[in-house]
Amino acid sequence: MSAPTSRIVDLGPEDGLFAPWCEVWAASERADRPEDPSRPAQEHLALGRELVAPGGSRDGVHRAAVVDGAVVGALRVLLPRKDNPTVAIVDVAVHPDARRRGLGSALLASGRALAAERGRTVLIAEVDEPGPGSPGRAFAAAHGWACDLVETRRDLVLPPDEDRLSALEAEAARAGAGYDVRTWQDRTPDALLDDRALLERRMTTDAPHGDLPVEEEEWDGGRIREYERSHVARGRTVLSAGAVTRDGRLVAFTDLQIPLAQPARASQGGTLVLREHRGHRLGARVKAAVLREVAERFPEVRRISTYNAESNTPMVAVNEAFGFRPAGRLSSWSARL
Repeated sequence: MSAPTSRIVDLGPEDGLFAPWCEVWAASERADRPEDPSRPAQEHLALGRELVAPGGSRDGVHRAAVVDGAVVGALRVLLPRKDNPTVAIVDVAVHPDARRRGLGSALLASGRALAAERGRTVLIAEVDEPGPGSPGRAFAAAHGWACDLVETRRDLVLPPDEDRLSALEAEAARAGAGYDVRTWQDRTPDALLDDRALLERRMTTDAPHGDLPVEEEEWDGGRIREYERSHVARGRTVLSAGAVTRDGRLVAFTDLQIPLAQPARASQGGTLVLREHRGHRLGARVKAAVLREVAERFPEVRRISTYNAESNTPMVAVNEAFGFRPAGRLSSWSARL
């Protein structure tokens, strides 16, 4: 009997191999977190199309490990265009039935070579860790990567406790009496667009990043609109809430991302309060507002997941006050070329 033949091939979102490439991700996610829905293929397809479109904030490459004609491994490399010119973000997945055959290592080596060809000197990757002994952590450590940041995943089961939520809302409203709260869905109001871009820029400097070798990101109104279109194309809706000063400046925000095809579990996106406006319970206030929105518009959402570094004690305290409880970790790793 002949040995299996394997190869690594480039592919795009319109290629025939892209659907089985997406299934590798889904199978890997089901194996590692069977209680969570896997990302639908539409998300990968929309991101793939975004990466090959001209003028975007990032470029990207997809590759597949093919064994005897079947896709059993997947690689995606993201290359920022507007900032962090030395960085490449690497994602690797191997079908559970094909693990421990060296395919992940081959894909990672391919990603390293690609990054070097594109002039990148820093690789970054994220590892979901539902519990101790995560295969992703062992894989990264075995290849000599450094763990630069660990965030705790916390989940909130919906509906939240009404007495707890009402008390938090009232307390936050008293502390932030000089601010108004606005909510929107999918598209930031034009009048708040520039302030929203500033908040996103500050996310890359003010939120804890551990030892990750990343620089401040460049955000403007156009990039916010790109970000918003990307979520819609991936089949997500985003509920947002923001704190606005009396003169109309947006100084705090939170996003909640809901996958419309599988809405049972939503993901908390960014939450940030500008440094100069902290101390008024604005983080709690915008989170409470978005919880009210999701209960009214999307009652089918049963769980919200959020991630925070333990060093971010104010936000951890806010989340725990709402009833979020630990449900695993997310670690970020880096390697230098």
